[in-house]
Amino acid sequence: MARLLQEHKEEHLEYLRELIINRFCKPIVTTNDCKSLEDAIQSVTQQRLSTDTIARLFGIKKSNSSSSVFTLDIFSIYVGYTSWEGLIKSYLEQNTLYQKVILFAVIQNTISLGDLFNKLNSCSKNLALYETFNQIILSKAQQKDEDFFKKIFELEFIFEFQEAYKYAIYNTIHLLGALCEKEDWLSKIAIDYYPILPFKENYFVEWLVVPEKNYYLPLLENCFKKDKKNAVFYHLVHCTHFAETNQWDFFLEHYNEINIVPENNMLAMRWLGVQLYYDYQFNNKLDKDNLLVIIVQHSCTNAKDAGDRICSIFMICNYLFVIGSYECIIILFEQNANKYSTIFGYWAELNYNQLKVYYALSLFKCNRKEEGRIVFSQIKPERFDLNFKQRMSTFYQSLQVLY
Repeated sequence: MARLLQEHKEEHLEYLRELIINRFCKPIVTTNDCKSLEDAIQSVTQQRLSTDTIARLFGIKKSNSSSSVFTLDIFSIYVGYTSWEGLIKSYLEQNTLYQKVILFAVIQNTISLGDLFNKLNSCSKNLALYETFNQIILSKAQQKDEDFFKKIFELEFIFEFQEAYKYAIYNTIHLLGALCEKEDWLSKIAIDYYPILPFKENYFVEWLVVPEKNYYLPLLENCFKKDKKNAVFYHLVHCTHFAETNQWDFFLEHYNEINIVPENNMLAMRWLGVQLYYDYQFNNKLDKDNLLVIIVQHSCTNAKDAGDRICSIFMICNYLFVIGSYECIIILFEQNANKYSTIFGYWAELNYNQLKVYYALSLFKCNRKEEGRIVFSQIKPERFDLNFKQRMSTFYQSLQVLY
């Protein structure tokens, strides 16, 4: 039977190379070195690996394939482990302890900023690293270390987007946001230093959308001054905020600057929501029925991708609830929300849970109280998205009174 080949993490392979070199007591840089190591491995393990196999591990001979687990097991036995899996487990445990040592040094304030960044960049990238980093952030906030927060996004190793760590990054960004809300000195740093970040994802502007927080609109303003490409997002967020705070003159200033219909599903829902607000305030609701038909039939609220569909429906329901379109919310939930699939990703699960808040309130408003009571019992208040937690918690408390 052919041995299964699989992709292995480079950090684990590099650790294995270091251990082999330490055991062999000399660098592996030539084919003759590989031949000598072949004999040493056979002497220790009673298993023979070819010179070519060793050369591929050390990059002396190029290869497009990964080493088999069997091969890595033999290398691991040579350096004192029972298996490749055991070596990785030990590496991860040591790395976790290493992270804790860094954290203790931060708490004791005995490490320079340069050394801290170098040590963080040398850690293994895993979820435990983000937990440690969040604790470092809390400690640095307590110490009021302005230089740390001014330079925090220079840690590309932490913030470079990877699908496997997007939720960890999301929680770290929200931790920073919560601290900005609490600490004026930190909010000033955010406004000046975080509008444009050196990443594909503009985390602090687009992953935090909290215009009700004092620091956010100045932050968004600075972002717009430095980069006009997100003008639609900029104007839609302002329109939403000014409508919901009854600042209609400011609403119109931004509304008149929106000259395209966005294609992005969340921005498209914000755009439709802003049209609802404009119609409600300035057009005597003349376009309301037409807009509601567009919303129910829109490609985003009927998307085959369950995550996109649920997130789109939740976004527009934020607007529908404000103008009292409870029947439309019920239609979107009952006819659109459960189409095609009920299996969602992380954010869609949060939004589906939040959508039930609007659905339960709308059922109550439409005199379907017993159905609303059942929906209310299914809501998990601990599973509200951080961007909407304050709003949804308030509405959930209203449901507690009603039901």
